[in-house]
Amino acid sequence: MQDIVAREHAVRQWSANPCGAVTGDEASLDYFLEVERNRYDQQPWQRARFRFDQYAGERVLEIGVGLGTDLVQFAKAGAVCHGIDITDRHLELTARNFALRGLPVELKKCDAARIDYPAVHFDVVYSVGVIHHIPHAQTVIREIRRLLRPGGKCLIALYHTYSLFHLFMVFVRGILLGRLFRLGYAGLMATIEGGADGVTIKPYVKVYSRREAKALLAGFAIEHISVHHLEIGRFRTSPLGRLATPLLRRLEPLLGWYVVCEANKR
Repeated sequence: MQDIVAREHAVRQWSANPCGAVTGDEASLDYFLEVERNRYDQQPWQRARFRFDQYAGERVLEIGVGLGTDLVQFAKAGAVCHGIDITDRHLELTARNFALRGLPVELKKCDAARIDYPAVHFDVVYSVGVIHHIPHAQTVIREIRRLLRPGGKCLIALYHTYSLFHLFMVFVRGILLGRLFRLGYAGLMATIEGGADGVTIKPYVKVYSRREAKALLAGFAIEHISVHHLEIGRFRTSPLGRLATPLLRRLEPLLGWYVVCEANKR
């Protein structure tokens, strides 16, 4: 039942508020280039950490495609790209993103707990900012394991328990502003996602410590676990933000918003 409710709220959330969307003409390539610029301006660590250009000729599956921004990076480097999502809106926008660039992709509408591909089909399964929205995440990890060839790579990023942003949500927005008492913890955490009110639109959100992320990937050979993304938004270009940048860089591996995991199927 929890999975069904979570799925309904996820579809409601990202149908109304596509992940990474900006204002502009969605029919133009310029729109998707602006989405891409925004994403990697805010999350520059992704290119270095995931090395999108290392997988030419390999089959890559993305779970939860959003607007296709990350999957396009794999495709531009020559990977054979596939993607799944539970929202028609994301699939429509991703298909357009690829078409406008003249890049091939295969997209399917399906649930991450029941992925419509045969076993041992992929070299890489990639999912950033998705699995923490699924109550029974272990089911998704079992699917990833089923889909990967022996030695295949699993690349995932999960929200981090001990992040500055999580602490801000709980203590500032939650306790000081009273939202924790009005919405409860689950409702408060749902409002992390733009457009969610924590009541009528309430996507499931779970945060993971490094230890919990490692436990989730039990059975895989873990290559690397790291923490990234300590972001202060529009304040980073202010004088105070520029002064704080060196300190934030030093704190990012401890207090960043994402736990990033790279693992290989044994």
